[in-house]
Amino acid sequence: MSTLNYNNNIINEVSSSMSLLKTAVIALSLSTAMMVVSPSVMAKEKKGGKIQNQSGEQVLVAFDDSIAAIEAASDALNSGAEKKEVLALMKKAKQTMNAIESATVNRAKQEANKHLRYSRKALKDNDMGEAAEQMALAVASVKNLKQIYLNF
Repeated sequence: MSTLNYNNNIINEVSSSMSLLKTAVIALSLSTAMMVVSPSVMAKEKKGGKIQNQSGEQVLVAFDDSIAAIEAASDALNSGAEKKEVLALMKKAKQTMNAIESATVNRAKQEANKHLRYSRKALKDNDMGEAAEQMALAVASVKNLKQIYLNF
């Protein structure tokens, strides 16, 4: 009788060990599957509308959109448009510049953003001369971004 109890205990231990092993294998396979799928799903679009691994055509479109947006902000500033409208156009220009994903122009893009930021600050402080000067530098910097990219 004791041999029978001993055998039953061994069978119960093996059964519980197998159940635990089965649970561990399922959990491991699910977590591995999630780690594999998650980066590929997240790689397509980043926060702020940026697209990772843009094609050359997409980068050129982003440059053209940025140039158009900064020129619209500059035209509004120089034509004496309402301050609120100009600030909104400056914000849109900054957002379109952020869509440019090219390592070759990152430093120059930071410089263009700096001029745009200074222009925005000057406009908020009602210093129209400084705002226009910084905006002209920002427009030139953004146009230069495309040339830097094309000449790389």
